[in-house]
Amino acid sequence: MKKNTYRFILLLLVILLILTIFLGINFSSSRDTVTRLPNVLESLSPMPGTQIPKQTVLEIDLHVGYTIDLFVDGYRVSSNEIEFIEGTGVHKWRPGPGKSFESWSPGKHTVRIMWDTIVGLPDIGEFTWEFSTY
Repeated sequence: MKKNTYRFILLLLVILLILTIFLGINFSSSRDTVTRLPNVLESLSPMPGTQIPKQTVLEIDLHVGYTIDLFVDGYRVSSNEIEFIEGTGVHKWRPGPGKSFESWSPGKHTVRIMWDTIVGLPDIGEFTWEFSTY
């Protein structure tokens, strides 16, 4: 084979590699689940669009100084059931005996939170997301 034939084959392989990487990034399924959170929310668990086991704790991390109203599948969760760590702004809730829900049922769940500041000027907002359990 001639020297130019090797260069041509190498060029074709490099183009094929670049095309494969480009298509992999553009059609990646993980790109679709990325959701931009409002500025007040630092993190959520479970994230929108994820699938979780039934034992998972719902965790909402807001900036310090905010409180939430929590709605799961259209029902309001009593604030007595939500564990609130004031120093960090983390709100935790999980279904259990004697609570609004005994357990996560398999399938999709919709969670809506409404927040406001505890003191000072009001900063009202809300965010809704879905996840599923197995």
